[in-house]
Amino acid sequence: MLNKKLLVCPINNFYLSSSLLTFVRTRMRIILLLLGVLFSHFSFGQFVELDPIRHSDFSVDYSQLDSNARAVVISELGKTTIDLVEAERSIRVLHRYAIRIKINKQEGYDKANFSLPLYKYGGDFETIEDIKAKTYNLTENKINISELKSKDIYTENKTPFVKLSKFTLPDVREGSVIDIEYTIISPNIFNYRSWEFQSDIPKLKSTYTAIIPGLYKYNVTLRGALKLEDVKSRIIRDCFRVAGAKADCSELTYSMKNIPAFEEEDYMLSAQNYISAINFEMEEAQHLNGSKQTFTKKWSDVDRELMTEKDFGGQIKKTKFFIGALPDSILSQTNTYLKAKLIYSHIQERIKWNDMYGKYSQLGVEESYERRSGNVADVNLSLIAALNAANIEAYPILVSTRENSLPNPLHPVLTDFNYVIVGVKIDNAIILADASENLLAFGELPLRCINERGRIIYSRKSSEWIPLENKTKSLTAYSFSGKLELSGKLVGSLTITYNGLDALRKRKEILMYPSLEEYEEKLDERMTNISLANTEINNLENPYLLLSEKFDVVVDIGAPDIRSNSLINLNPIFIDRIARNPFNLDERTYPVDLGSQREERHQISILLPEGISVQTSPKSANLTLPDGAARYVYKNSIDDNVLMVQQHLSLNKAIYNTDEYFFLKELFSRAIQQLKVDYILKYSND
Repeated sequence: MLNKKLLVCPINNFYLSSSLLTFVRTRMRIILLLLGVLFSHFSFGQFVELDPIRHSDFSVDYSQLDSNARAVVISELGKTTIDLVEAERSIRVLHRYAIRIKINKQEGYDKANFSLPLYKYGGDFETIEDIKAKTYNLTENKINISELKSKDIYTENKTPFVKLSKFTLPDVREGSVIDIEYTIISPNIFNYRSWEFQSDIPKLKSTYTAIIPGLYKYNVTLRGALKLEDVKSRIIRDCFRVAGAKADCSELTYSMKNIPAFEEEDYMLSAQNYISAINFEMEEAQHLNGSKQTFTKKWSDVDRELMTEKDFGGQIKKTKFFIGALPDSILSQTNTYLKAKLIYSHIQERIKWNDMYGKYSQLGVEESYERRSGNVADVNLSLIAALNAANIEAYPILVSTRENSLPNPLHPVLTDFNYVIVGVKIDNAIILADASENLLAFGELPLRCINERGRIIYSRKSSEWIPLENKTKSLTAYSFSGKLELSGKLVGSLTITYNGLDALRKRKEILMYPSLEEYEEKLDERMTNISLANTEINNLENPYLLLSEKFDVVVDIGAPDIRSNSLINLNPIFIDRIARNPFNLDERTYPVDLGSQREERHQISILLPEGISVQTSPKSANLTLPDGAARYVYKNSIDDNVLMVQQHLSLNKAIYNTDEYFFLKELFSRAIQQLKVDYILKYSND
């Protein structure tokens, strides 16, 4: 990690509370007043600009990076500065971006589609200006240019806090080169954009420049496995004026060359945690009178701020409302765990989550309770207030969701967190809860919340980090009992049982369909060579019991008519057989994060017809990773003409580090090879 006191910080989507808005606006006014806000105006002519297109751009050599890449970045440039918008008399962060990409294959056409997020800070959205986009095609050694028209640029409102500026470049083909340039103007002077050197396609060169007024000091960190090619710094004299006096800026330039694509794989946290990037975080600002204003807080400051914030701590304190709102049948319970569980279920049923994240309440716990709807903070802060009303200790836990980056472990950065869950203290243990999911049992978390660690905010003592984990193992178990008929069909009964996150996923999948019949129809369509009938589902909406599906099945094994002396290939693991290794990288530089421990079982019982004999069969297997971190078992036997097969895959850790990756990859590889071996049966009617 590179740690130098330099400049800039990532922008995240978050909901600003009223007091935080006041804080931001006040800080901006203070800085404007103390500095005199007489910045000279930078013209974007001084900003980044791509070189003129050349014939050599169409034959650029990227073979050393990835000869099979669907597209490659020839050049990427960015420059950010703080400037004064004269018309508004306010400071803005100006970010100019330019990129040139060569499209190598049809699969790379997606690189011509742009969807640029613009975030809301206080009452202002970021704006995008000066969008220029061109497609170059080489025809008979002549470069033809197709330009993006302004009418083809449109804005989409994604959430109340995020807009998307969208456009697609015209006339893109295999071999095209595309140029894109734009400027984003942000009202959030406390956060620069992070610069990501890596993406999902290789880059020949990426260069980022930050121009920082000398009165600001930032912490800068380089994240990821790659090293910078070059770092340059210089002083720009008289880059702006302060109260009539000229002042200087620092110009810092970071570059990388020959950057490989970042390869995403199954079971990982957000790629933001691992992509090589540079991040800036404001540390302090110096005023003209010599005083310094520090922006890096202590957790004790944040704890106090949150608990006095009306949209956070203020909502937790509304216990009187819930004393009147909770049914007497719940409040009269004497068993603390049962009472907490009943309150959790009550809030689950009463307040429907509106699918919006947030650590601050959107409507307030009383209004969301009456409206029966609210964001995740409305739901979970209501749960805390309701539990406290019943004399059960409960505390908010700040979370950065799984698709978000991990929170800063060294000091508090509130914008890192975009979600809040509940910690319930019973018998000196903290039970994690999220009432936004009505199909989730008390004490379990949805996968989106499993992101290493959260920060539990106590009311009377300092906050602390707490691991985010599910105690319940994810389970999918298949049980088939049936017979092999001479028609070449397996006929019998199949039962599939689910628990933990697997059960949550399956319950949500089933309930997406208007009826059980439609679900069965779609499932039957997806299953090759398997026909389903008489579907029976148990405990669909009860997360405290195992979810089970039962079917009458007919499986076509590919032997249309079994005749005397004929050989039959049979693979008893006919459903959800492991056929693809989720781990295929030569080297994985980030952990495998499953979200919970996992288990998959198959138990098969097949009555073979009279006259059937087993010619060859797979050997039994028992594979175990060091320290029992994972295990794969395959057993088979024949008794009284009944073929019995058992398969058991157990992943006994929720997280595997990079040193364990090869062993996990090998385990899956050998399991796949094991399952490719069929039973060879011979039929004789003599």
